Amino acid sequence: MTSDLVNLSGLELTDRTPVPRGIVEHLQRLILKGGLKAGQRLPSQRELAEQLGVSRPSVREALTVLETMGLVTVRVGSGMFVAKPDARRPLWRYSDRCTPADVYEARLGLEGYAARLAAARVDEAAKERLRRCTDAMHEALRASDVISLAVSDTEFHDMIFEFSGNPVLAAMYRPVREMLVESQRLPMAQLERLSETVREHEAILEGIVGQNPDMAEAAMQSHIRSAAGRFGITL
Repeated sequence: MTSDLVNLSGLELTDRTPVPRGIVEHLQRLILKGGLKAGQRLPSQRELAEQLGVSRPSVREALTVLETMGLVTVRVGSGMFVAKPDARRPLWRYSDRCTPADVYEARLGLEGYAARLAAARVDEAAKERLRRCTDAMHEALRASDVISLAVSDTEFHDMIFEFSGNPVLAAMYRPVREMLVESQRLPMAQLERLSETVREHEAILEGIVGQNPDMAEAAMQSHIRSAAGRFGITL
């Protein structure tokens, strides 16, 4: 079965961009701008590698990321297709250990309190780092760059644990970090609602920069509840 897609050439990579990430960014732009339409079948990995001028392992890794984000789906025996907006549901890789709801519940307490402590203890250098991170999120949103937005989102949450000033809290975070990061990315399959994520981080930033612990904690917990809601979970 021959792919009926537009030609996907035009991938541009810089020396600092890993090839799989460059492929993900290129394909997600095509999805967002309509070059790849919902329900369309992607070319085979071999065809994609030839069109983009990259290796098949890089294509395979990029497609795994897109599938995890819910932007593409696999139909057994038919291939890989661009997911329809109402069917974009990312994979949850930790189903043998817990549910996404379990993680969101834990985040309410863990990250809410980390934000409270950060607001009480943050210094000017830390405030500036958080501002730069939210600026990067705005820039990624304007560019419809989901990958960069997800990276900045993760950095923002990492910083809050760092700025909490509590080594025990930070140590509790490290073993479950990947699970928490995955939960942050689950709602990002709803591309039309990414602006909500950015606004919620601005509210958290306002509480921390203003050194208002109550506001910071409430904003963080509101963000987590909203993120869960975007994935269909009510806390």
